[in-house]
Amino acid sequence: MNVKHIFLVIAGLVMLSGCRDRSQVSVSEIRPRETESDNLQTALTIIDGLDDADLSQATSTCIYNLNQWIEKHDDDPQWVTPSLLNTLPIHLAGTGLANNVGAKRFFPPDVNYLHEMNWVSEIARWIQAHEVQHRKIWDPYIPSGLEESEQKKFQQVLRMFDWTVRNIQLNPLLDYPQVPENEAGETKTAAELGLPGPGYSLSMRDILVFGRGDWWQRARLLALLARQVDVQIVLLGLPAEFGERKEPWLTACLVGDELYLLDLEDGLPIFTRDGSTIVTLNQLREDTEYAATLLPAGVQANAESTLQGLVGLIEADVMSVSHRMAILEKYLTGTRQMKLTISPNTLSRNLRTEHAIEKSEIWMTTYEYYAFAVALNQRLSAGDSAAIQFIREKHDYQMLEDMFQLKEGRYKSFRGQFDDYELEVGQETQRGSKTLLMASRLAQDKIETMTTDRQVQEELGYIRPDEMSISDWQENLRRTKLTFVRSKDMASYLIGMIHMEQGNYPDAIDWLEKRTLQIGVDTDTETQQPPVALAPNPADTTQRPALPLLPGVITENATPEINRLEQSAYDASARYNLARCYLAVGKPERAAELLTESLKVSSGRGNAKLIKVIEQQ
Repeated sequence: MNVKHIFLVIAGLVMLSGCRDRSQVSVSEIRPRETESDNLQTALTIIDGLDDADLSQATSTCIYNLNQWIEKHDDDPQWVTPSLLNTLPIHLAGTGLANNVGAKRFFPPDVNYLHEMNWVSEIARWIQAHEVQHRKIWDPYIPSGLEESEQKKFQQVLRMFDWTVRNIQLNPLLDYPQVPENEAGETKTAAELGLPGPGYSLSMRDILVFGRGDWWQRARLLALLARQVDVQIVLLGLPAEFGERKEPWLTACLVGDELYLLDLEDGLPIFTRDGSTIVTLNQLREDTEYAATLLPAGVQANAESTLQGLVGLIEADVMSVSHRMAILEKYLTGTRQMKLTISPNTLSRNLRTEHAIEKSEIWMTTYEYYAFAVALNQRLSAGDSAAIQFIREKHDYQMLEDMFQLKEGRYKSFRGQFDDYELEVGQETQRGSKTLLMASRLAQDKIETMTTDRQVQEELGYIRPDEMSISDWQENLRRTKLTFVRSKDMASYLIGMIHMEQGNYPDAIDWLEKRTLQIGVDTDTETQQPPVALAPNPADTTQRPALPLLPGVITENATPEINRLEQSAYDASARYNLARCYLAVGKPERAAELLTESLKVSSGRGNAKLIKVIEQQ
């Protein structure tokens, strides 16, 4: 289990919590700047290379260069401490995280944030750059009355919405765990105790890397993506008594003078009563009978007052409202451009004056994650079995470290580096995401025989040490084999998704249908490699997967002998995207059939709604 990325973030948070409040900064007019571009370029180069670098070592060097650079620059006169920070609960607002928003210096957690935003900006960039059929699914539902520029913005956000739904497999939204009071009468929140809960149990890095998250986490990602094209996303929270938690209801994107409603749980926009266009909040307020059908059962009888009392929940990570990020953002232009900041006060004022949403708050989910990460780290250090199990199930970075081709291929996919490429003409060809992912897939016959066939073991470089018992040796082989099986499943799914993003629908269908879902495949006679026509690049440079033999932990239960997963870890997402591929190639009947089949294994409320959309098209 590799949790070094968590330890890095934790170390930064602990350091921050001991810092003094620097939120009061002297805001002066901008003076001529003596830009220390070398320091900035060095820091940005380090961030670009974080995909492959040692995060701990790179962080210290990056922080040094960023602080050297920012010392030579004046304050941003437009930046002010967001008053909405006061809407956070005391146990979150009083930490070093919030107290240091005004600090004109960088901290270790900032590097992780910049790396995440580097990925987000790259994803947003290539989503806009490539026009493929499946991304147009919601275009017919854009209201015709929008101005051309607003229509373009809305179209961009809908493509990001669609990418989020397709690429982040939906996890169930957990309930907040019940936390009893301790003997002293002091009650910590579930997050502060390191107990998983809704929205806060995964970082943005976890959500992106493993492609899973609940609908709140989907909403967080969409907010960051839309921010890259200057569109604000806000969650609409249901009214609650003072001091009570506001429950998110729907997601809204602010385009022009309207708030258009999106459902990130079901994965579809919210339509008008007649299904012709995407509905706005104002339209729902004018049709409370229809609006009541969309509200939770407990408030349907009070639809009008509920709609009037909605609360704006604003995604505003503490880094995104900081003075240092505001200064840095102004210097990121061209291919370096990243939207790092948000002004929650400005958005709150807009919601109040233009959309009759009288109250807005900073959505506390991201802040709860930081509290959760600190507590989870403490539980891990204490050997808490439940915490260890959570790490293995939700973000197993150890598999990515062991299967380095899988990790590198995954990270390159965020940057749109799907195919092999040359950095400059005549230079050595760099392996793209598809080639790397192919290289992480061990042939099925070798997977099945690696625990019993000595020749296969030697071919993979596995030789039993004389001092190791046969039982320990077999346990190590089974653990290693399971990693091969799991990594092959993830790689097969990701290759299919990349083909889909490129509009290569026949190849995407093959990878998702046969190699991920194994529909119509005789699992006893599956070919060990894909047909030549499905190779990820014309010149296939696939290498044999390299994986050190994983040592067994003798105190743990024996690892089962597994040749393949009974069900892909990405089954739900693969089925949904397979249906979307068939829809893109003009086979709506097959798409509807796949979606209908999925209803047999899950509630699939979103899939049922999509079937209706397909039938009406």
